[in-house]
Amino acid sequence: MVSEDGLPCQPTKTLDQICIEEYSCVILPGMVNIGPALQDEKLISFLRDLGEQDILIAAISSAPLLLAKAGLLKDTKFTGGIWQNFFDYFEFLPRQNFQPKLVVQDKQIITAIGFAHQEFARKVILRLGLAANTDNYFKEKNEYAAEDLIFTLSDQEFDQVKQSIENTP
Repeated sequence: MVSEDGLPCQPTKTLDQICIEEYSCVILPGMVNIGPALQDEKLISFLRDLGEQDILIAAISSAPLLLAKAGLLKDTKFTGGIWQNFFDYFEFLPRQNFQPKLVVQDKQIITAIGFAHQEFARKVILRLGLAANTDNYFKEKNEYAAEDLIFTLSDQEFDQVKQSIENTP
């Protein structure tokens, strides 16, 4: 398995082998082609079950779409690298809860736009209590206008994305 940036990823457990009580956090990375993950019922079921656990759930980039499909964003504010076109396309994606911000924490869920990886990591580290202060670890930009955080595909690009999602085996 290789990440979208070409980094090798070697899973050490399957979803069936995970004992969630042994973990304090689940982090979902983003992906270029989210279609296969959205159609993976075992993954969506696993995520749905996390909503009943006392665990931090952190999702960046496109990964909040998976949380939405699992029903975890119905009453939860969120952000992410989510094309605005998706709000009309995916009935499970609650537009009213979307916040055009770098990082949003609501209840036990942290979400972030993909390029805000430092802010995302900072929020997760602080929430887990792994450090009292993270100022020496990160040097991120702090100011963005809302329009910098809202993304829309052209009709042609959106048609291509829909095709890749709908044609996923």
